[in-house]
Amino acid sequence: MSVYTNAKAFWNRFLEMEKSLKDCLVTKNYGELNPLVEELDELSMTLTGCHFFVENLYDDFECTFDTGPNKTSQYLARYFVDMAPGIIKNTWILNAYLPPLSTKAIMAGIQIKDQSYYLSDFYVFYEVADNQQLIHAKVYCPGYYLIDNTENKKEMSMYLLELGIGQCAYEAYLASVDYIDDPDSNMKFCNMTDFYETLMTIVQTNKWKEYDSPLDIYSVYKPVQDFAHDSLRKDMKMIFTTHPELIEETIEEKTDVLADLEVKDGKFGYIYFMNPFDTKEDATFRQELSKKVDLALTKKKCAKVVGGAIGKSYSYIDIIVFDAKNFEIVFNSIKKQLARTVELHYQYFTA
Repeated sequence: MSVYTNAKAFWNRFLEMEKSLKDCLVTKNYGELNPLVEELDELSMTLTGCHFFVENLYDDFECTFDTGPNKTSQYLARYFVDMAPGIIKNTWILNAYLPPLSTKAIMAGIQIKDQSYYLSDFYVFYEVADNQQLIHAKVYCPGYYLIDNTENKKEMSMYLLELGIGQCAYEAYLASVDYIDDPDSNMKFCNMTDFYETLMTIVQTNKWKEYDSPLDIYSVYKPVQDFAHDSLRKDMKMIFTTHPELIEETIEEKTDVLADLEVKDGKFGYIYFMNPFDTKEDATFRQELSKKVDLALTKKKCAKVVGGAIGKSYSYIDIIVFDAKNFEIVFNSIKKQLARTVELHYQYFTA
């Protein structure tokens, strides 16, 4: 089994159910729709760690992998969407992460005492930290004063704000999320249903970096360690990653992230090579090589680059592997093509 075969199996089951899903969405027959979606949701949770739901929004059929912040799940969901057959892509909008203001968001209701509150009943008070290209947000609801548990109010605020603006904007632009029991006259505010549009206006007006996916958000690390060390993964001076948890755990020799992916039939690993120049040119060389490797791996649908590092002796290209057998074939081909330029090796992280 592999992530590749899992994705194939998921979409085969989806195709078997597709006509029933569409009929139920059109007729709003939720009694028959819910069991169908529950089956796909359970299958998605097993194979990707993501919830899965379907919608009929503005007469378009749409399905969404609700990943949450888990980066491994985000990569698996992205791969599943990329692997969807053309017949599905032609008639469904496929979301690899939660988009802004989905039907799920609009329909989401919170019960406080005897009163139901929906997204349109919430307001977002915000402050812009332009020097950080981030926003601090506080969520207000008229019924919050009735809730004594402050942690519940904060978690509720975070959950609803994520639904309102989608996973990508939530990760990219929010520095903090909290709640307030009373409106703050010193802060700008808007209805939660308008906050995504307000947020993106701020981003574009101030010319902040824009992201198409949460997987485009890179973190940079400078490990605190003895750089005299020359062995693999111990000599890293600068790390670039879209999966911070993977880096943190592998540095600390923990295995939860690795084990989670292995249960879903994938692997994390890295391609490495000796630095060819022993100068600043090594960083440029590694970056260009990473792009070439990523293009070759994604073309064959076997793996994806998730980051990398520059070390004292070695450079690294970190990868998530969806199909180990085909990855080895593609890697050996890349290695042969580049043999005169650089000697490549690879190794899996072990759980």
